[in-house]
Amino acid sequence: MIPDPRASRAVLVGLDTYTGMTSLPAASHGTRRLSKLLRDLWGLPKSHITVLDAQASADGILSAVRDAAEATRDTLVVYFAGHGLRDQEGENLYLCLAGADPNYPQVGTVAYRDLRRVLRTAGASARYRLTVLDCCYSGLAGAMSPHGQATRDELARALGEPATPGSDPSEDYGDVVLTSAPHNRQSFALPGATYPEATGELIKILENGIPGVGPELSVTLAWQRVRKRLLERGSPAPQQFAQNTVADSLCFPNRAATTAAPAEVSGEAERYSTKLPGISTKIDQTQKNSEGGSSAVLAGVPESDWRPASVGRWRPEKEPRYPGDAYFKQQRAHLYLLDKAWADLKKEFKTVRRRLQVPFHVRSPSSIATWLHQNTGDSRWMVIAESIKVLEDRKKGYAPWTAADPYAAQVPGGSSPPSYQLTMETVNTYRERADQLRADINKLIDLHTDLQE
Repeated sequence: MIPDPRASRAVLVGLDTYTGMTSLPAASHGTRRLSKLLRDLWGLPKSHITVLDAQASADGILSAVRDAAEATRDTLVVYFAGHGLRDQEGENLYLCLAGADPNYPQVGTVAYRDLRRVLRTAGASARYRLTVLDCCYSGLAGAMSPHGQATRDELARALGEPATPGSDPSEDYGDVVLTSAPHNRQSFALPGATYPEATGELIKILENGIPGVGPELSVTLAWQRVRKRLLERGSPAPQQFAQNTVADSLCFPNRAATTAAPAEVSGEAERYSTKLPGISTKIDQTQKNSEGGSSAVLAGVPESDWRPASVGRWRPEKEPRYPGDAYFKQQRAHLYLLDKAWADLKKEFKTVRRRLQVPFHVRSPSSIATWLHQNTGDSRWMVIAESIKVLEDRKKGYAPWTAADPYAAQVPGGSSPPSYQLTMETVNTYRERADQLRADINKLIDLHTDLQE
């Protein structure tokens, strides 16, 4: 859904000049271009956009975010481009201002933790909060940001505010954070480039759109395209962190759907064709896979209103703390149930590979779903791929960090016990999500093979 620009705000920060670090003219260029795109593409009023440059102070940035957040009822966009630093422990992200000291991350910077707190507190009434960070180590923001299911009333209670009268507890609501690099990698503005790498790819997608995916372009689909293009050139992988299904629900206009018919867009039109609702069984001898064989060329199917349910984020932080070694026998039984649910989901992809003629060398479930997205143009496969990655990371925080005798007492220097207690309630939730995903996969397979069968 495209948000209401009249009830939305944006704060864009581009730092191009530094006293103790290299200059980044591309950062300010990208900020100005994004500001214009938000006006021209989305219709955001100029008075609703705050653009800050190298003259901005930490207080100035935080105040601008506070003011914009308090005025937002629909979507708040916060963008930062410039240098980024991490502390010695590699746990905290700092956004560098003009006077930043590369040897002391706390000097001349805005701590992302502070920005996040201001954004969440002042933006409690905003429906969506989109943060885009184009700086080194920006992936740290994912670990420092809230995840999981969160309703408007739940966040209001957490912030000590009254619940919204008549609010729907199932309403999709929350944050999405996009970062140009993982937590341990630098991101780049190539010499002579007009924009930083990730920002530049995002600008291209907003300017040109994506053919064949409908009039609205979701944050997930746009950022997956940014990620794909950067990975193809060997750059760090952009990251996406989202609550609920915000990244799929939050959309912007797709210029490819409004400025040209798919058949008029060279190259992309054929790949994302929606004219053939079935799956092609012919083999294109000119398309070779990495093992030297040939693979089936899939045709896309029209995307109806139905979309698979996104699993969201899988985090154990809501669980009670692990009570001790005496509990591990029950913990191990619960882990077995998680493993079985995951194994049943993996089996589903044997059917996917067979019915949709996925090449033999594409093996893992997430790789299969990603391959189908790339070869059919059906963005619903990317929702499946992201959900698979979430469910695959099922043991994080629930299993010992290293192999150890589960009944032996922990000794100094020994292996660390699980961090969280895995309750049966969480196991059942996991199995329900896995079953829902399996049902969505089967429905999507049927859409692609309906005419063939």
